[in-house]
Amino acid sequence: MLSLKTFLTASGLDVPHDQIKLVRHVDHSAKSLASMIEAGEFDFYQSEQLASKRPFHGCKVIVSFLASPDGGCTFHGIYRVLGSRPLTRADRAIAPDFLQAALSERKGERVWYDLEEVEGFEDLRGRLRVAWQAPLAWVQSKDTEIREILPPGRTKNFPGYQDVVLSWKELQAICHHSASHRDWVTALKFTAAIYRITDLSTGKIYIGSAYGKSGLWNRWCDYAKSGNGGNAKLIPLDHTKFQWSIVRTLSGVMSAAEVIRIEHTEMLKHGSRAEGLNS
Repeated sequence: MLSLKTFLTASGLDVPHDQIKLVRHVDHSAKSLASMIEAGEFDFYQSEQLASKRPFHGCKVIVSFLASPDGGCTFHGIYRVLGSRPLTRADRAIAPDFLQAALSERKGERVWYDLEEVEGFEDLRGRLRVAWQAPLAWVQSKDTEIREILPPGRTKNFPGYQDVVLSWKELQAICHHSASHRDWVTALKFTAAIYRITDLSTGKIYIGSAYGKSGLWNRWCDYAKSGNGGNAKLIPLDHTKFQWSIVRTLSGVMSAAEVIRIEHTEMLKHGSRAEGLNS
């Protein structure tokens, strides 16, 4: 197996191995990593740290990974550590909303790291996966082995069922490049679910269900092909304005009749027949 640091330096990262630290980020209790990245809040979340721990001292770059449900980590980016300073009131004032309360409650001095992303490795984002060697630590100087590098075409990591929000282009990319999105295939293929399609141009919603062989994966890939999945009220609409999300997951062995019963209940709760896109 190829070590991560060896691979990165061979790929153009001109930094000694002992000056590289690996960082594994996990979801915050108030917000998932996927939601932070979508909202442009990840950089602040990563740069603000506890001063007494000094996690990014003693290195020239950090290699940031996002924790995966399977215990592995997915590459997000390489950041040069330009320096550090105490976190100021001005910093706190521009902190993302989900961190405001936490910052006021946290004990101990905070430090701000000036981080600059190293260019040239963006193509590996979401594709390079490693095994984490120190399960109790989120920062390590120790090297690790590359588990896999997924084929090109990777769009985004599977964020967890409740945080799935996909545009038409993202849905297409995930279904058309399934080899690069095996985490999505695994999560959706054996899962029955109630899902929601929102027409962002009007706010109207469609509630649907997926069950049986290949579960939600098969049904959503139907939409990736046609945009409307054959649903009568969706056919005349502009599917490029649609957004896909998951209302609730169900057991893959649940009968079709039971899934449909739950689907109808969700239609009533969401008003998708009275005011939405369900027939």
